[in-house]
Amino acid sequence: MLDKQSPFKFLSPYTRKDTDIFFGREDEVNQLYEFVFQSRILLVYGQSGTGKTSLIQCGLAGRFRESDWLDLYIRHNGDINASLKQAIRSKLEAPPQEEVPPVKLLFSLYLDYLRPIYLIFDQFEELFILGSEEEQKTFIATILEVIKVSALPCKVIFAIREEYLAYLYAFEKEADSLFSKRLRVEPMSQANARKVIIETSRKIPQLATVSEDIAAAIVEAVAEQGRVRLPYLQVFLDHLYREAPVEAGRKVFDAATVARIGQLEDVLATFLGRQLQEFESRDKGGRGQAINFLKAFVTQKGTRRPLPRREIPRFLPGYSEAEVNRMIEFFEDRRILHPMENNQYELAHDSLAAHLFKMEARTVEIPALPAGLQAYDGPTPGLGPYRAGQASIFWGREKETEELFDLMANKLQSSTTLLYGPTGVGKSSVVQAGLLPRLQQLFGCRLVVCRPALQQEPAWAGIFGRPPSPGQAENLLSRACFGETEAEDASRRFIIFDQLEEFFVHLEPSQLESFYRHIAHLLATRPAYGLLFVAREEFFSYLPAFQAVVPELLEKQLRLEPLGEAAAGRVVAGLLDYLGLMDDQALREQILQRTLHEGEANLSLLQALFNRIQALEEA
Repeated sequence: MLDKQSPFKFLSPYTRKDTDIFFGREDEVNQLYEFVFQSRILLVYGQSGTGKTSLIQCGLAGRFRESDWLDLYIRHNGDINASLKQAIRSKLEAPPQEEVPPVKLLFSLYLDYLRPIYLIFDQFEELFILGSEEEQKTFIATILEVIKVSALPCKVIFAIREEYLAYLYAFEKEADSLFSKRLRVEPMSQANARKVIIETSRKIPQLATVSEDIAAAIVEAVAEQGRVRLPYLQVFLDHLYREAPVEAGRKVFDAATVARIGQLEDVLATFLGRQLQEFESRDKGGRGQAINFLKAFVTQKGTRRPLPRREIPRFLPGYSEAEVNRMIEFFEDRRILHPMENNQYELAHDSLAAHLFKMEARTVEIPALPAGLQAYDGPTPGLGPYRAGQASIFWGREKETEELFDLMANKLQSSTTLLYGPTGVGKSSVVQAGLLPRLQQLFGCRLVVCRPALQQEPAWAGIFGRPPSPGQAENLLSRACFGETEAEDASRRFIIFDQLEEFFVHLEPSQLESFYRHIAHLLATRPAYGLLFVAREEFFSYLPAFQAVVPELLEKQLRLEPLGEAAAGRVVAGLLDYLGLMDDQALREQILQRTLHEGEANLSLLQALFNRIQALEEA
């Protein structure tokens, strides 16, 4: 277990009680303090890891007496408008029972404390990453109302990553010069970083004061392009403190230990890797399982995603409640996972989210073909797609089959996968002869070929006829595919919708809308389900309407490219061998010459040729 007595902040921000050990940002604190008296709304922005949160809740807060500072820290937490009201109500001496607008709540709060109020919206980019357009509009209107009420002593401070500054246009078009007072927090200079190390060591009784030379060596180990990323510095100092020798009852940062730790290419990635290794070595679970668990707390943009405890299983299909609890306990203890208010959890820092965003997790290996499909003695496919029974003679798409399997079985950031490509590249063959025979060995699977006649079948008529009603427990899609009743089945299952474009062409708009709504209902009520949609890319113009109902529709995609020359050669060699013609090199060259054009194979012609060759051989 990690030493909980480390005096360094690790990945946690500094708070008001840390003012005696907060160094290196004096200029920024002074500037922000001046801005507070010049405007009712302030903007603090910068790269991830520059210390924006610490600057506000430690540096700025420390400049005020408690009688002049009533701060409310507000995060998105699923709905920023609800979070704002909840933050105010939590401070009120007697919160009203009825629904009251935020401005009136703020007036009540001021009368309770008679102190200036500071609304601090930390990690404000979450509103634009996770919030709806309607939520954003409501919030903008509320903030504009707050700052227009001159009788209300209330300041608003936003902290946002600078790559999301453009999203503030919606604010600024409502009021000119709204963010005229803005402060960019630069990555820390090496000189200030050395000051942080030395001055902090002087405040820690159990640590010998760090010399200038040692501080310079530490900074050199973590600096990038002349600047210091604070999360890396804090993790380095934390690790160094644990490894440092003890002399006369105090830890000593010596050159040898700094040099040894400084050899780590990326101290944050190394720390994360060690925790994953320990998770595995303690029989808590596999590395891939742990990575998938942690990636549930990462958005599609590589930032942190706070999750209520009750929603975590929705992002982890196939994980048991015991497994989720075990991982929460382990990673909270390792300071990777941070508990929040309202029984929510998030990663300790966006830097961790950025690392996890790039990591791959494999918890399920693709199986070999089952024994019953390892031999085939029948006709080649002809002009139709390969079927499951022909899997043993389906060559040339091994890489794509494995990639598609991995997207569906191992990448859990979304429940939907899209397989697309131009006409004639063999999408249905990859699904039916490549993917399905392997996937269905591990999970329940249902292949749905999107024929227009499907709407005439009783089990599907309701799906196209009417959308699910609010709060509906019965799931028509799961029942149509697996015969489920209204009782929820928590087992992991997959539904594959092949030739989705047939629905686009033949169904009425109202039928499509109803189908989309049932897909959304399935994803909301059956978190363990995965969906694969297979479509020709010429029909991409239909997808925005689908995505409007199912936002995660395009989060996982695979484009099936035309079969290249090398893969076509494997297909021809395999089929000739199957027909007992492997030694006929002239025939092999003739087939390739006829079916290849500019390095791409015409699969329809290739399959038709082999169908004809087989017929002639059997005649």
